[in-house]
Amino acid sequence: MPSIVRVILLILLSEIVNTAGHILFKKSSNTVDSGSLRGVSGHAGYIKKMLSKYQIWMGFSCQALSVAIWILALAQADLSFVFPVGSMQYIFILIGAHIFLGEKIDRMKLLGTLLVVTGIVLISMS
Repeated sequence: MPSIVRVILLILLSEIVNTAGHILFKKSSNTVDSGSLRGVSGHAGYIKKMLSKYQIWMGFSCQALSVAIWILALAQADLSFVFPVGSMQYIFILIGAHIFLGEKIDRMKLLGTLLVVTGIVLISMS
C-alpha cells in the first residue's frame, strides 16, 4: 500500500474514533442535569456526576486511541498535510450528530461542510 494512502487511512481512522468520542461525550452530557451550573461548586458537582458515567470513560478511551493513531500518521507525513486532511472530522461530526443525536443538517451546515471538503481536496492535491 502506498505511503500516502496508509497515512490517509490512519487519519480517517483517527478522526472516526475521535468523532465517536465526541458523540459519547455529548450523549453522556445529555443524561446529567446541567441546570445547576452556577458557581464553582455547581461545576464541580456536574463534573463529578459526569465522571460517574461509563460513556464519558468510553469517550476518553476513544480520544486516547485517536491520539495514538494520529501520532502514527504524523510520523509518516508532514503536519501541513496531516492536519488539513484531519479536518474531515467536521464531516464526520455533522453526519454522526445527525445519525446518533438526531441533530438537523440545514443548508448552512451543509454548505460549510462542502467548503471544508473543497479545502481538504485542494490541500491534498499539493
